[in-house]
Order: sequence, then structure tokens, then C-alpha cells
Amino acid sequence: MKKANTIDSAKSYVESLIGQNVDVKVNRGRNKIKRYKGIVSEAHPNVFVVKLDNDLFDRISCTYTDILCGQIHIESV
Repeated sequence: MKKANTIDSAKSYVESLIGQNVDVKVNRGRNKIKRYKGIVSEAHPNVFVVKLDNDLFDRISCTYTDILCGQIHIESV
């Protein structure tokens, strides 16, 4: 994914990934990085939802601001 400059560009990128398999890398701070694989299922005005494959949780929700700040990195598989 190229670097998103605005929230609108982050929203349009995530909306283009709806229904596709993605890799999500979440930076939890203090060198704790968690990787998830799943499908982008929903995109709302402030958040988007990723349904996870084979994990403890069935889904995670993330904000578009997380993408801008670099806390979340999402790529199509």
C-alpha cells in the first residue's frame, strides 16, 4: 500500500479492498506487532471491520486514522 495522505484516501483504499483477502499488521507499541489474515467485511464512516481467519477473535475493527498514523498496515493478498 502506498502511503495515504488524507483520511479520504485511506477510506477509498479500504473500500477498494472490501471482500478481498488481506494481511493486517498492527503495531501495539513497545515492539509488539501482531499480524492477522482475513477479509475486509465492512467499511463505515469512521471505522472498518476485518473478519479474521483462524484466530482467537472473529473480527477486529480499525479506524482510518490508525492507517494514517502508521499503527495499522493493510495489504491485499
